This record gives sequence, structure tokens and C-alpha cells, in this order.
Amino acid sequence: MSSASIVKFAWPVRVIHWSSAGLILLAYLTSELMEAIDEGEYAGPNWHVFAGLALLALFLPRLLAKLTTRVPPIVPPPSRAGMLPAKLVTLGLLLFVLVQPVLGILMVWSEGHALPVPFTGWELPPLIVLGKGAGHTLEEAHEILGNAFYAVIGLHALAALWHHFGRRDNTLRRML
Repeated sequence: MSSASIVKFAWPVRVIHWSSAGLILLAYLTSELMEAIDEGEYAGPNWHVFAGLALLALFLPRLLAKLTTRVPPIVPPPSRAGMLPAKLVTLGLLLFVLVQPVLGILMVWSEGHALPVPFTGWELPPLIVLGKGAGHTLEEAHEILGNAFYAVIGLHALAALWHHFGRRDNTLRRML
């Protein structure tokens, strides 16, 4: 299949997809930064919080783009059975990009801290008061869910590579 004949996802979908991938990578690479900030060993920009808030901010545009743009066909088409895992992973990824940042926000607020809005000097005061010990529970959930999130992302990336090199279809090229 020539690259000229590949029908790609609409550009907003591709920009949101790859921006999200970059933000998730940034969140992963700066996850240990939170401990350094808590221990007073780092006072610079909180890149982990920035990545999480930016990922959350992209959720609604992502959802709107997904609901309003046409999904380009996969050539050659996969079997019906092959579509179910793809839809489940997509749903899982959508849920993760919503739930994971929300857990992070709730974790910060449950510890009685305002949430810094990176690069603005603004802070969002705690809007929800949770019981004692909730911060630790939310932190554990955020970490466990984050690890599950990375596993699903790994499956997503492996599936894209399998489609490209194994099935030799246009699945990956539609998003490039």
C-alpha cells in the first residue's frame, strides 16, 4: 500500500494522541519528582503535576474528536474478533487518562494541600475534604493504577507494531 493512499485520522485526533503520549511519558519520567518535592529536595516546576493536568485538559477535546471524526478504515480489514480487544484497550486508555489525573488531584487535596497550576503561580484550593488516611490510600491507588496504565499502553504499542510488521496493515500509519 503506498503512503499516498493511506487515509489517516483527522489531524486533531493525531495531535491529541501524540501530545497525550508525550505527556504520559513526561508523567512517567517525573513520577519520582513528587517525593523530592515532598522532602524539600526540589523546588522547580512540578512537571508531573503539569503532565497530569494537561492530560486531563485534553480529555474533553479527545472525546469530542473521537465522537465527531470519522475513523479511517483498516486495510486489509481485521476480523470481527480482532476488533473487540482493540475497542477494550481504547476504552481502557480513555478511562485511564481521565481517572489517573483525577486520582492525583484528589490525592493532593486529601493531604490538605492546594493543587499548583504549573507556570501560573495559581493554586486550586482543596475542593473536597476526605478523611484521615485518604491521601495514602489515594497515593497507593494512583501508583497501582499508573502501573496498570503503563501495561495497557505497552499492549497498545505492541499491537500497533504487530499490525505494522505482522499483519502489514495500515493501523499504525493511520495515526502517523
